[in-house]
Parts: sequence; C-alpha cells; structure tokens
Amino acid sequence: MLTEDRLVAWIVFIFALSQLTAVGWDLPGSYGWENDGIAPRDIFAGIGINLTPGQGHRYPLFHNLLIGVLSLPILLPAALSAESWTLPDLMEQVLTVPTMTGVSLVAKLVGLLMACVALLVIARIGRRTVSAEAGRWAAVWAATCLSFAYYGRVSNLDGPYLMWTVLAIDRLLSAAETRRRRDYVLFGVLAGAAVATKDQAYAGFVLPGLIYVLLLPLRSDRPFGPRGAHYKNTLFATLAGALSLGALGGGLFNPTGFMARLRELTGGASQDWMSYARTPEGLFRNVVDIILSQETHYWPWLVVALCWVGVAVVVARPGGDGIRSRTFRLLPFSAGVSSLLFFTLVVARCEHRFVLPMGFWLAYYGGVASAAVLSQIEAKGPALLRGARIALGMLLLWAAGHSFEVQLTQRGDARAEVQAYLAALPEGALVETYGWLVHLPHFDVSDASPYRLQRVSRRPIKTRNPLVGAEEIDEPYGNVSSRRPDVLVVPESTAREFIPRPVRPGMAVAAVGERFQSDVDAQTFFRSVLSDSLDGYEVVFVAEPELPAWAKMLGAKPVQVHASVGNRQWILRRSVQ
Repeated sequence: MLTEDRLVAWIVFIFALSQLTAVGWDLPGSYGWENDGIAPRDIFAGIGINLTPGQGHRYPLFHNLLIGVLSLPILLPAALSAESWTLPDLMEQVLTVPTMTGVSLVAKLVGLLMACVALLVIARIGRRTVSAEAGRWAAVWAATCLSFAYYGRVSNLDGPYLMWTVLAIDRLLSAAETRRRRDYVLFGVLAGAAVATKDQAYAGFVLPGLIYVLLLPLRSDRPFGPRGAHYKNTLFATLAGALSLGALGGGLFNPTGFMARLRELTGGASQDWMSYARTPEGLFRNVVDIILSQETHYWPWLVVALCWVGVAVVVARPGGDGIRSRTFRLLPFSAGVSSLLFFTLVVARCEHRFVLPMGFWLAYYGGVASAAVLSQIEAKGPALLRGARIALGMLLLWAAGHSFEVQLTQRGDARAEVQAYLAALPEGALVETYGWLVHLPHFDVSDASPYRLQRVSRRPIKTRNPLVGAEEIDEPYGNVSSRRPDVLVVPESTAREFIPRPVRPGMAVAAVGERFQSDVDAQTFFRSVLSDSLDGYEVVFVAEPELPAWAKMLGAKPVQVHASVGNRQWILRRSVQ
C-alpha cells in the first residue's frame, strides 16, 4: 500500500511522527490513563473471560489476544521469574512498572500501525472512486481529524475496529469492480474481524449491506453482475463473515460466553451509561449535539463545512460508471451515517469515540471537495491555483493545530505535577486517593518512596482493578478524620461523578450516575473537597494541564477527551495535627 502513492506514504509518515510525540503520555506505569483502553491489564480479562464457558467480557477476544500474543516476549520472562505460578505471585511479578509499560507500548504501537493502514486505505478509496488528488486530501483530513488521531495512538479498540471496517469497505468496492468470489469472501472476513475487535463495528455495515449488497443488485445487473451470481457470492461472504466473527471473537470456542456478552452489551454495558432520554426530545437533542459538536470532535468549522460541501458535490454530480459513479462515492457516507443510526443513537451517547466513524468517513468528502476546488480553479490560471493551494494549506495547518492540542494536553498532563509534589513529601507521609486507575497519577510504591499509599472506595475490593502497592480500604469516604492521611489526591473526574448536575431537557442521568449520586457520604465528601471546606484539610493546589508557552501564545487550550485527557487533580493536606 505504501508504494501506491508516494505522497500518501509521506502523509502517513508525518502522521506517525506526530502521533509518537504523545504515545508515551502515561508511561512508564503499571496502569494506563486511557479510559476503556485494554492496555496494559485488561488484555488478561479480555482473553481469560472470553475463553471461560458461560462468561463474556465487555470486548471480544480478537484484539486482546493479538496484543497478548505480541506481548509474550515481555510477559513470559516476567511470569517465569515469579516465585510460584500462583495467581498472587504472578500478579506481583507481572503487574510491575517495566512489564506493564512494555505491554502498553505494544498495544499503542499496534494501534498506531492500524491507524496508518486506515489512512492508506481511505486514500486508496478516494483514488479508486474519484482521483489521486481526492485520495491524498482524504488522507490529509483523516490524519488531522481530532478523534481519529487520538484513538489512533491509544490502546482503545475504536481505532483498530475502524481499520478493519475501512479494509472491508475497500474490499466491497473490489467485489463490485471485479465480481470475483474471493473479494466477496474477503469482505465478509474483514467485516467479521471488525466486529470481533469491537462489537459496535456492526453498525457501520448495516446501511452498506442493505443498500449495496441486497438492494442495489435488484435494480440493475450493474455493477455486481448477474443477480444470481451476486447473491450466491453474497451467501459465501455471509458465511465467511460469520466464521470470521465466531473464530476471532471467541464465539466458536465459548458460545455460551458469546451469548452472555451480547446480553451484557444490550443491557447494562449500554443502557447504564446512556446520556439522552429514550424520548423523541432525547433523540432530537442527541442528533443536535452530534451536529453541533463536530468542531470539538473533528476539525475547525471551516474544515467541517468543506467536508459537507464534498458530500453535496457527490450528490449533485452523477459521476462516471462502476465504482466511480455517484452511487459508490456515497458508500463511505452510508457507512458513517449507518454507524450513527445503528449504534450512536441506539446507545444515546455523543462522545468522541461514539462519533469517530462519521468523522473519519467525512474526511473522504473533504478530499472530494478539495480536489473539486483545485480542478475548477486550475483552468483559470496558475496564480489562482497557487492561491487555492495556499488557502487549503492554511486550512490544513489550522486543522492540524486543532488536533495537536490533544497531544500538547497529554504531554502537559496535570498528573505529572502531582507526582513531583508527592516525591517531595517527608518520609513516612500517608497519601490517600480515590477512584478509577485511569484517573490517578502514577504513584511511587517502591521501597524508596517517601510516602505510603492507600485507596478508599465503597465498591467491594475483589471487584476492583488493584492499585499495586496501596492498601485498599472499603469504608465511607467521610471517615477521613479517623484514617488521618497526610495528603489527599482527588481526581476531579472522580469527584464530579458523585455530584448531581443540572439535566438539560432531553438528557438523562445514566443508571451508573444515579447510583454514584445517591451515595450521600460520597456526595458530601467530594463537595467539601471541591469547595475547600473539608474539615481538617486544606487545598494545597489544583493541578491543571500545562501547555507550552509558545502554544498558549498561539491560542492553544487544554482539550478534554473521555475523562482521560485534560482533567484536573485536587491536592489537599492535613491542616490539623
């Protein structure tokens, strides 16, 4: 793929270099800061639970197993050096900072590689259906899409499933062009791999499947050829997809666990976290927020507008024959809209990863519009063409800066300031913290650490991802005066979960949020922390993301992404001895 267009290869190379500036954001560490990422620890549950009869993990087997296999050169030496093969001894040895850092790097670099493949393929789709110029600009706009760039350098499954989806859509174009059974089968295999990576990938295939595979051939023998042969090949594609999903997703090895995961996905895993009410007003609010958040999730508004102009250009121009026709130039749009209709609106959410596929596919239409503008102006003289290229270049720099704000926010993460403060504590100090590991700084739990660490939570200790080296305490937060820690480390993202917020019309308080916000003890405690009124303690400082001075001069601001990036940390110290 790198040899198909050398300019696209350079675009991907520059993208990869940009990504590497933030790939070590949460490293070194024995746990990651990527909310819902699988590295470094969740791969063990993703493999073990998926292969345990009757049990289902929240994510399918495929990518967890892939990262696990690639991490074996790191994991095996750690396991072999354990005192015994009992679970506690294995955990003690494997969950160390060096081992977990290695696993995280493997997962992040694999995710980055997959993002690069997705860029190469969207450029190919643009080249095949429109022109080489359109393909290059499609790669440029995809590379600068904020959500795609972020999920292209972390261990979340959203980037990997998108890559398999893009490969499948490209293969569907091949099936329409060549009519070979092999392309149909590969389309099914790749679609199955996408769903076996993350179940929500199914949504991106609903409209393309209905429109292009089932309905379009009924209207004409073109482009898929005779109907009989097409539907026979479609049957093979369906079987290949089912086998791919079953084998890679773990269903063939653990059918009862596969059904358990489906029940969980359609139940608590989605329903407990919805942000919008199950009413017409809630649906309307969800759609409006998706539309209005495009600048936050994708690009500055001028680039967003350019992409939608590309959609209009395709709709207005019939185009050529076969996969260069308007019908197939709308295939990426159908995949993006399908993801919104059949997943995003179903789970009633609107965060970056839930609208990621639509943004990625809109980049294709940004490429269409960019190529159309340059083509129209080229005939009017080199001076105007040069001006158009400069204008597009300025837009590109703006979009790249908009996306790069996330890298800068990651590099200036507030948790680094907390870690520096804790390192200067007097010997024997007791530090207390709260919440999910993804919200916490990396604590020093080595023998050389000046402080001892404890984490307080009301959830059963056995269900928690352990904070290695800390004492886990299950008791009311408000008992802090009896525990008498010297320093409190409170992630704002954890504290806010327990404090009720005004609910806009059409919005809903998720079931998980209701449970958190009904905890009176937690609510009282965290309100006191955030208002600096906790008896016996005072706020020393509030750590915030720190951007470089040059970036702030250019107007850059910290960016928040899914409670992982851009959050503050509150540090309190005991004021009564």
